Amino acid sequence: MSAVETLPFSQSLSLARSEQCLAITSAMPLRVLSSALVGEGFGRVRHFANFHVDKHYDGHSPNEDLTQWLLAQGLPLASVAMMTAVHLNSACVVSRPLGNLPNGVMALVTAGVGNAVDISVSIQDDPRLALRATPKVGTINTFVFLDAQLTDGALVNACLSVTEAKVQALRQVGVKDPYSGTPATGTSTDSISIAATQRGDTTPYAGSGTPLGRALGQAVYQAMLGSLSLSQKRAPTC
Repeated sequence: MSAVETLPFSQSLSLARSEQCLAITSAMPLRVLSSALVGEGFGRVRHFANFHVDKHYDGHSPNEDLTQWLLAQGLPLASVAMMTAVHLNSACVVSRPLGNLPNGVMALVTAGVGNAVDISVSIQDDPRLALRATPKVGTINTFVFLDAQLTDGALVNACLSVTEAKVQALRQVGVKDPYSGTPATGTSTDSISIAATQRGDTTPYAGSGTPLGRALGQAVYQAMLGSLSLSQKRAPTC
């Protein structure tokens, strides 16, 4: 691992970067809802990892591979771990204020759109599904950290807010599904992790009608644009 840096977040977070892995460590366990291959579902987690894989990675045993990579990095198996073919130097970190906290919401995104998909297109019209083809490399991996106490429902609500912000960023840069020609809603291998400190008053909502949801949406939107810019070698925006 390279030198450890402190991330802009109200609760202490550190990031260790290398070409193979982005490893985020929290000073305290966080309440997490995740779709990651390792660490999926609800849990209490201190360690988060995003591993780089070659664009020719076959994906036959991704869970086993992630487990071995965690051990090789000295990280516990009780981590949230994702993988991406996007180069990790395209990671973009954006924080936004929440109440009296200058960095109450933070998003870290690595975004590639090589396998962009419009989820609203009929299955019958998509040759990638009809032929059971292996998806091309891409993947949008989103890690979000909130200095707030969220109910389980609010964590799910936060996932909706992240998705809305992701889709808006893809729309902003004109990403399209190459098969349908319609605006993409994501890639076929996107992953998300929402982590909350569980400090302060209980928050039952995290949608667009709340300050938390708006701060979350703004952070993810800007981090998405920044990572897409870096991964496509345009001028960085984060």
